[in-house]
Amino acid sequence: MIIDVTTEKMVVISDLHLGNPFSEAKKSLIEFLYWAAENKYDVCINGDGLEIAQVSFRKMAEDVPEVFRAVKAITKAGNRVFYVVGNHDIVLENFLEDWGPLTLAPFLNVRCGKQRIRIEHGHLYDPFFVKRPDLYEFLTWLGGFALMVSPRIYKAWIKFEEIKSRLRRRFRGSSEVPCLPGEHPDFVIAAEEICSRGFDAIIFGHTHHPGTIDLPQGRYFNSGSWMISPTYIGITSQDVVLTQFEADKGL
Repeated sequence: MIIDVTTEKMVVISDLHLGNPFSEAKKSLIEFLYWAAENKYDVCINGDGLEIAQVSFRKMAEDVPEVFRAVKAITKAGNRVFYVVGNHDIVLENFLEDWGPLTLAPFLNVRCGKQRIRIEHGHLYDPFFVKRPDLYEFLTWLGGFALMVSPRIYKAWIKFEEIKSRLRRRFRGSSEVPCLPGEHPDFVIAAEEICSRGFDAIIFGHTHHPGTIDLPQGRYFNSGSWMISPTYIGITSQDVVLTQFEADKGL
């Protein structure tokens, strides 16, 4: 099992949820993967690339074959594709080895130039997932049916999380740990702890809220979700940057 990786440059995406009835990531994702192949980037899919918890098999059959062809274009160009397991595809933990063109891992420790970057999906730092896993699983299953009724339910939930985090910070004031809008402070606390082990940057997914926060040691990034917008994180020897993908511009 590979968890330690050295790269000249890498792009990180997460939460594509291919196979989810609401996911429209396929078209822009295929363009992104061919762009990454052309520009010689290693690629990391940081969890929940495949939707297994809320799967629509018809949607999975439509999305996955074209995406895997684009993934193969990256390996044919001499670069690598890593897949970090998330909570919606946690069954893939049974395949923590090379899986076709993908190298599966529970997390990655990446070295790029002088930088050390930790990439994890982040669900293990979600207090709801950790404290109430059975309820979390049930609500995830129930949410799949809600998405089939109307995708607006998902967008409303994302907005609710953002409002809730703003209200929490307003009422707790300076005692509240800085966090991304929509995220629980536990994610930043976890990122700070990991950075203290000698990492320059921490990259999570899971929450679907893209952003970056400067920490006392290093920086915290969330790569967001392509169910909302095609955001990704570019890693080079000079920097780590959160960017939105535009097919005609790239990184």
